[in-house]
Amino acid sequence: MWFFRLLGWLLLFACLAVLVGDGVTALQTGTLRFAAGGELWYRLDPGSLNLLQALVERYLSSWLWDKVFVPALLLPAFLLLLVPGLLLSFLARRRKRARFF
Repeated sequence: MWFFRLLGWLLLFACLAVLVGDGVTALQTGTLRFAAGGELWYRLDPGSLNLLQALVERYLSSWLWDKVFVPALLLPAFLLLLVPGLLLSFLARRRKRARFF
């Protein structure tokens, strides 16, 4: 469970970093615009994004890429990191042990 808790915290930290980056960009440009998840992924590693698209379209379905993956990648990046981070952190939290005396 410690691994999932750590992964959740890392995702939440990455979410915070993305929000800070979006805030700095907003201060520089004067307009608030959240970076899309696909845009951030493309900036970090464009080859892996292209590979994922090729694998999904070839071995699974082009419909799956168009109807599921593309809309998900168009969501703000901080949401794509925040939701799984919160879920992992909550589900893998330390629970109090019940004492029966």
